[in-house]
Amino acid sequence: MRIKELKARRIVDSKNNYAVEVSVKGDEGIGIGSIGSGTSKGKYEVNDYPKRNIDFVINYFNNNIRKKFENVQINSFDDLDKIERVFKAEDSTLNLEKLGGNIILASEFAILRAASKGDIWRFLSNKGKMPMLLGNCIGGGRHAINGPDFQEFLLLPKTKNFNEGVFVNNEVYKLSEIELRKHDKNFLGTKTIENAWCPGLNNIQILDILSKISKRISREYKIDIRIGLDVAANSLWNGRRYQYKKFARLMQKRALNEEMQIKYIQKLIENYELVYVEDPLNEENFEGFKELNKGACLISGDDLIATNIDRLNKAAREKSISAVIIKPNQIGSLLKTKEVVDFAKKNKIVPVISHRSNETNDDMIAHLAVGWEIPIIKTGISGGERLAKINELIRINENL
Repeated sequence: MRIKELKARRIVDSKNNYAVEVSVKGDEGIGIGSIGSGTSKGKYEVNDYPKRNIDFVINYFNNNIRKKFENVQINSFDDLDKIERVFKAEDSTLNLEKLGGNIILASEFAILRAASKGDIWRFLSNKGKMPMLLGNCIGGGRHAINGPDFQEFLLLPKTKNFNEGVFVNNEVYKLSEIELRKHDKNFLGTKTIENAWCPGLNNIQILDILSKISKRISREYKIDIRIGLDVAANSLWNGRRYQYKKFARLMQKRALNEEMQIKYIQKLIENYELVYVEDPLNEENFEGFKELNKGACLISGDDLIATNIDRLNKAAREKSISAVIIKPNQIGSLLKTKEVVDFAKKNKIVPVISHRSNETNDDMIAHLAVGWEIPIIKTGISGGERLAKINELIRINENL
């Protein structure tokens, strides 16, 4: 495909914040691309937008950059190097301070759609493989007001068919609302910004409820549904201790040092047979992650790694993690994102491609999951921007 025209514009994301969208016209197709931003961000991420604001980058792109892409030929994924070289010439800062990573990725998403005529995963791979669905059922942390301390209580059904995973996650999600209303008289169906339920209960109460429902649905449908957590420990860490506001029924406030936090997470893994725990410690603590990474539970790095190959390399050397979150806009490049995915697989670290809390309707991560054969995709269970990814995977599943 030869690029003929690009244009950037301002759209609205799932949190009613502005986001950038790019549209592309090529001689063989058209494409639109956008990407969300995070609420809970690690300090090792590149900027999503420049400090000047989103309007600056849109105007700068439309007035100074887009013409440089005219007549560029895109025949394969690797040809995105031509696109990234142009952006690199405009913003060579390590953290993309001038332009931010979202304008780069929105452009790459749009270009891939146009070049592939919408059949993106086939453009990326001749085979393709469906991922397992890691669904955000109940939430708190920085995603909510007056919710539990942990940011996400997750479901990971082990199914042979993707559609079955969607179904059982939905069943647990619907039953969770009923059970939460029984245990929290003030719960009126409040949701986090990712459309997960947000009760005023503590972590243990929620794990008890979710464990009970998951086991019930597992028995009923003969599908193994396991629980996971995104602790988002950076939001609890004050530099010395992890501060909890809803630690337990009889002890709301509690501060744990590093050793106590590790033992607490280990106890939760054992008691609730957790299959996945993300960011159980702060983003500097490779050694602490290693202490937790000794069993069957996947210990996943998000803020710890920030989709950065150098930090993943360090984690692999130190055996700190067994899974890694993949968020393209943490690094601001699809080529670098693919490098991280490939490195993770080579080092037997499970890549988990993920949405962001402030999402758009773009479904590119669904295609990346299938085309790059990423084993797990983390997205919501409810909400239009989350369902856009899930529904696209349902459609892809028919073709696979």
